[in-house]
Amino acid sequence: MDSFGGVKADREKDPEKWNKEWEAYLGKKFKPLPSYPDLSFLSEFSPRILGQGMLASMEEQRKELCTLQKDLAGVVADKREGGHLDSKWLTMSPETRAEYILKGLVISSGAVADMDERRQWCPETTTSFLQRDGGQGFLDLLNTVLDTPNGEVPSEELRAEPILVSHPVFDGIWHIGEPCPPGENEAVRNVMQNHVSLSRNFYLSFFIWNTILNMYGKSQNYMAVKPTTSFNESLRGARNLGSSAKAAGLSKEDGKRVIQEAKSAYSEAERACASCSKLSSQLPEGTNFLRCSKCMGVGRKVMYCNKDCQLKDWKHGNPPHKTICGKPYAVPGEGPNSTPVQQSSGSRDIPPPDPGFIRSPELVNQIALLQDNPHITYVLTQPDPKPDHGVALQHPEGKMMFEILKNRAVRNGDRRAVAMMCNMLEQSAAGVGMSKARLMLQLSKEYGIPVSELSELCTKSERSADIEQKTKDIDRLAAQLDASLNLPD
Repeated sequence: MDSFGGVKADREKDPEKWNKEWEAYLGKKFKPLPSYPDLSFLSEFSPRILGQGMLASMEEQRKELCTLQKDLAGVVADKREGGHLDSKWLTMSPETRAEYILKGLVISSGAVADMDERRQWCPETTTSFLQRDGGQGFLDLLNTVLDTPNGEVPSEELRAEPILVSHPVFDGIWHIGEPCPPGENEAVRNVMQNHVSLSRNFYLSFFIWNTILNMYGKSQNYMAVKPTTSFNESLRGARNLGSSAKAAGLSKEDGKRVIQEAKSAYSEAERACASCSKLSSQLPEGTNFLRCSKCMGVGRKVMYCNKDCQLKDWKHGNPPHKTICGKPYAVPGEGPNSTPVQQSSGSRDIPPPDPGFIRSPELVNQIALLQDNPHITYVLTQPDPKPDHGVALQHPEGKMMFEILKNRAVRNGDRRAVAMMCNMLEQSAAGVGMSKARLMLQLSKEYGIPVSELSELCTKSERSADIEQKTKDIDRLAAQLDASLNLPD
């Protein structure tokens, strides 16, 4: 699957080739130029760039980066005081340092959604830069990120503002530090400069964090966000919202084949263990699923491959089955004539259900997860022992589109909105090994839409006017950015 600049190698299967392709792309993109195109075209997008969604997203990014840099400072302070971090790094062989660098890049690019979008602005993440002067390049970057120019022990206090690392070409592309010329919208320009700077510096800090942890034989799932979606893939996902297989670039024959395979997978997925997702075809010969009789009485299909899975789901399911077994409504206050449950003052804005729409237990659980993790766009839930994964869309347009669709879906189960959400989540789900069949099964349970119907909705050619206009805006913005840098498609 293509990533930025034609990076095609699989990050997990062939990390060395993947990184070489990335370094070639960064080397081409960050060649110094005598001058850089202006940013006047951004004014066209001022209503969205200056919207509350974008500004709220930037505030979340700023807080996350401050917290990450504080935690990084704590690790570095500990290792510099007792572990001689700098000398240990410099005395390693170049081959060993290269292994830690590559592992740090692989983990970072696969740990948070849309990290490729962030790495595209990080020319410092090349082996030649990090290995220069016998490994001093990595330490120089570390010291710049933590504001420790002489390699001193960093302060572990939480800063009010993050440290932002500059780079001459990056600053030139975005005209950072330059006065706003006549004819440009200064507010729009400043917001985009800050947004891209925060994204870039999060990747740099996160990469250093992962590299140092691996250097000491440790690892940590820093955020509950796993899948990656590149900027270009996000654009493709937007273009595929509610579109046909043809619009997705498939031939008529391939489209029919994919749809037929999907329908077959979805039909099979509907008959799966609620705990481990084992399919009926995987059961031992002569055995059948155990069914929850109480849930059958309220029209809910819940099946298990054995007693162990049934017990596990009863106590530790998502949600625990004992909390929903045999209940027609998810929680008190969600019946057709009831009053919506009040949200806490600090929670995200989830609209109440429309009269007559009953939220499923799975949807109530999804909403609870989103309330607890405001930086997450959506949570991909998987059965034990697989972990759940949060998707945090970084592209402002894509994030705003998804929020609109999600609010429609949680309010009244809007089927087209759910299908569009499915198309936007597909790339992220694939990044964590979650099949589209499994993704559709999750959304089917959450919103009460049969997977066969959801499959058809995902491939319909109808497209709403507002989504189409937003898609054109994203395409135009991406094209202008790439054209301004003379990058290949």
